[in-house]
Amino acid sequence: MKELFEKLVPENGIVIGETACGHDGDIAKLKQLIDSIADSNAEIIKFQIFVPLERATVDHPEWQIFNDLTLTKKEWGIATEYARKRNLVIFADIFGDESFKIAREVKVDGYKVHSEDLLNTYFIEKVAKTNQILLLGVGGAHRVEIYQLLCYLKQKDLCKNLILMPGVQTFPTSIESHSLKEVIDLKQMYENFGVKVGFADHISGDLPEAITTPLMAFAIGACLVEKHTTINRLDKWEDYESALNKEDFANFVYQAKKLTPLLSPIGTLNSAEKKYRKSFKKTAIINLTQNKDSKILSENISFVKDPDNKIPLSAYQLADTYLTNDVIENTPLRLINTKTNVGGIIVARCGSSRLPNKALLKIQERETIALLIERIKRCKGLDKVILATSTDPSDDILEEIAKREGILTFRGSLENLSFRFYEAAKYYNLDQIVRITGDDILRDETIIDAAIDSHLYASCNVTIMDNMPYGTASEIFSLKTLETILNTVQESQNTEYLEYYLENERYFSVNRYKSNYNFDQNIRLTLDYEEDFEFFSHIFDNLYQKNKSFNLQNTLDWLEINPTVIDINKHKTLKYKKSDLNLKLNI
Repeated sequence: MKELFEKLVPENGIVIGETACGHDGDIAKLKQLIDSIADSNAEIIKFQIFVPLERATVDHPEWQIFNDLTLTKKEWGIATEYARKRNLVIFADIFGDESFKIAREVKVDGYKVHSEDLLNTYFIEKVAKTNQILLLGVGGAHRVEIYQLLCYLKQKDLCKNLILMPGVQTFPTSIESHSLKEVIDLKQMYENFGVKVGFADHISGDLPEAITTPLMAFAIGACLVEKHTTINRLDKWEDYESALNKEDFANFVYQAKKLTPLLSPIGTLNSAEKKYRKSFKKTAIINLTQNKDSKILSENISFVKDPDNKIPLSAYQLADTYLTNDVIENTPLRLINTKTNVGGIIVARCGSSRLPNKALLKIQERETIALLIERIKRCKGLDKVILATSTDPSDDILEEIAKREGILTFRGSLENLSFRFYEAAKYYNLDQIVRITGDDILRDETIIDAAIDSHLYASCNVTIMDNMPYGTASEIFSLKTLETILNTVQESQNTEYLEYYLENERYFSVNRYKSNYNFDQNIRLTLDYEEDFEFFSHIFDNLYQKNKSFNLQNTLDWLEINPTVIDINKHKTLKYKKSDLNLKLNI
């Protein structure tokens, strides 16, 4: 159920079809409800499994009702099997040990503990220990009750599959009795517990708000919505008061699926926005003929629609720069037309918990960082090559190696890698930056040069190298772009994952340079572990002696005929996935 729990986010619009006691104690009616929910395209159905004594004492006014509505374990087995054949995920309300036992035996996929049992701590603990999704009703609960329960469960590491379900459970619930803000508050208050928040709606099925209100719940952050349904409200089957007719329920599910994708996190420009941009955005042009080395003045820059390419350069980026070639009147201006200082910055330090002093490890009697520098120096498109390391004394040796290899150096922040990167670019007056990590010792200078040309021609904020083996791609971007990230990033500890910000097309105009390499997707060309060092040693021992300028294609060709080498480190994975990080900018 881990996959389902991760899938439960507002933008997926997942609806639970609640049968409650709408079957009237009749398995045939329950099958009708199952078919209705399945036909609506809802993913999840929920049953209420109970024995009468779990709900009330024999002298309670509702005893007889519960008794009449009770289905046997055999009938629940039939119902769950039938629902499973209709491809429904099955959740069950349980009310005590007996119903919990039945639910386990018929193998439901998840549970709900009603808010009436919120104080039954040890029962909730037992259910949570199944490691299945647990919906926890919190309607009518004091916050201290919720908080203390979550503290108890967290101590036992039992919050990881928990979903809080606010929602007043009177039948039906008046609109005035709802508070959707409860969803927002619960999400904010209990975020540190790792729980999610859904919404259980009980508005009268006669009202249009019975559809609009739960849709609003998705909009404010509910990860799922629980909705009662019946076949026909006029038949007044049990629990019909808050239930939608079959047709209305299907319409609600349809709207949830149709509208909630609009809540998706903004990751890129959508197709409509890209079409608009191509059709309507203007491009900077020079409005008079000028010779090479001429200064571009602000008054000589105009903006018109360009039928070929939309070049995202602002006037201030072009004003007071100098032309690298003769430009005739009304020519669209690109970075390639202006004198632009392009630098390759190699970031490295000696400290590493996974592989200490990896930059100093020797292959073919050369430090790995020296092998990388050797390759980057061959780039024709770089005006400067800089090694940016920290001010920590342990990195003195890296500065010595860089000077020995004939490149520039910069010493900066130990912890904030991106700020060190920025300071180095600023110090050496770079306009455009090629980011190179010291771990990736097989960068290919020909690809870097081609990507630089592509970047300058496209004149975008960022150029990303596509179709590259892991550990060989560089990003190219402007100093202003890096400055924007550092000034607006929400989580400073995540600035080392610079590439994740750079590739976001919602934030930046991104050019993609795609290589034509064919390669095994398991190839890992970065130095983080002992296995990586062994892997690189095999490559350099076989290729470097014959040709010190061997390129990436030579490497891929050799690995194709020596596939066992790929097996040495292919099992190593990324420390973080992008989805694990809070990567947002305040722009």
